[in-house]
Amino acid sequence: MQSTVMTLAVHDLTLFLGIFVAGIIGARVASLLKLPDVVLFLLLGIALGPACLGFVNLSSGSLLNTLILLFGASFIIFHGGLMIQWRILRNVWVTISLLSVTGLLITVIITGIGASWILGIPTISGLLLGAILASTDPAALVPIFQAFPIRERVAQTVIAESAFTDATGAILTTVILGIIGVKATESVPSPTFDASTFLHASGTFFWLAGGGIAVGFAVGMVCAAMLSFRRGGIFQEYAPTVAILAVLGGYLVAEEIHVSGFMSVFTAGIVLGNSVRFKMALLHDQMKQLHDFIDPISLKMRMLIFIFLGSQVDFGLISDYGWQALAVVLVFMFIARPITVLFSLVPDRTVKWTLREMIFFCWTRETGVIAAALIGMIAGTGLKEAKLFSAVIFVVILATLLVQASTTPWLAKKLGLLEDQS
Repeated sequence: MQSTVMTLAVHDLTLFLGIFVAGIIGARVASLLKLPDVVLFLLLGIALGPACLGFVNLSSGSLLNTLILLFGASFIIFHGGLMIQWRILRNVWVTISLLSVTGLLITVIITGIGASWILGIPTISGLLLGAILASTDPAALVPIFQAFPIRERVAQTVIAESAFTDATGAILTTVILGIIGVKATESVPSPTFDASTFLHASGTFFWLAGGGIAVGFAVGMVCAAMLSFRRGGIFQEYAPTVAILAVLGGYLVAEEIHVSGFMSVFTAGIVLGNSVRFKMALLHDQMKQLHDFIDPISLKMRMLIFIFLGSQVDFGLISDYGWQALAVVLVFMFIARPITVLFSLVPDRTVKWTLREMIFFCWTRETGVIAAALIGMIAGTGLKEAKLFSAVIFVVILATLLVQASTTPWLAKKLGLLEDQS
């Protein structure tokens, strides 16, 4: 007779088996239809979830779901950093900085004020929702740019913005939560905004961001030294394992000292992927090992994250708040994003972005993994708008993935941004 633990283990293994079988089929269909795989995974999650077949029924607040979200998001952000080439980053760093800091604030303010008016919630709560939504989704973007040869500087800039914005969006969410001062047993107070509040919030933001960069740089250098043939690295045969150490070490060390774990893993990825710039060059075979290992792991993480995400869509909440949520989506996609791109790309005179490239930037703005992880964190604070936020965020995720992600390759082709069209 099986013990309760064994029964639960068999149940979870069966769940994973079903998800991976469905995921492989979905990935193949996505390839045939030339769609981003995350779109099919999301639809599969809805089909397998409680609303349809009921095969996948994992609570968004469960330990397993949280572990998958945190590790998967960290791994995917690390992968994004690893893909970024220093020579491209050096040329477009002004644009990336504007998009991920100034642009992030513009997105948060416009979306937050719009959400506050549409949903009838306090302005500070609207800004919190805007901060959650401001995080982009490298899980959707990275596979698109791997599958379709989009112009290099455009692809690299979008990926870098995505990963940076994920980190800064998560940091800003933490800062706004601190301003609100939500406790699990309290209703939301009305915070007062004064010079001391602004200075404290700014200090917190820069501490989280700067600390994350510092930790990520240190972790990346250590991992690069472990693999570098120039520095006598003694773990050159274990590149995949070192990559896991970089993700877990970067995230956990940063969180332990209360700085941004997401910023840390992204920075570690950049350092490891550009180790030659830091005199820690890796052999070609080692880099190939890293990418041969990371690509399939990223695929499995996308399967798990988006199938679980789709299965957790609460259609009851969406029916209650659907029209308001859709209005927030329209503000987010067609007002906040174009204004953000305009104020972030036009000032960068060194790159001289074309109108077609700016149109592509306006449309390429998927939301997913990080927003889902953040709303899971918000749900545990006792925020009275948490259920409303969940409905809005799921609608935004569905809209940006099903509408924007699925049409990104088509738009790139129409705008002449594929490498073979250059």
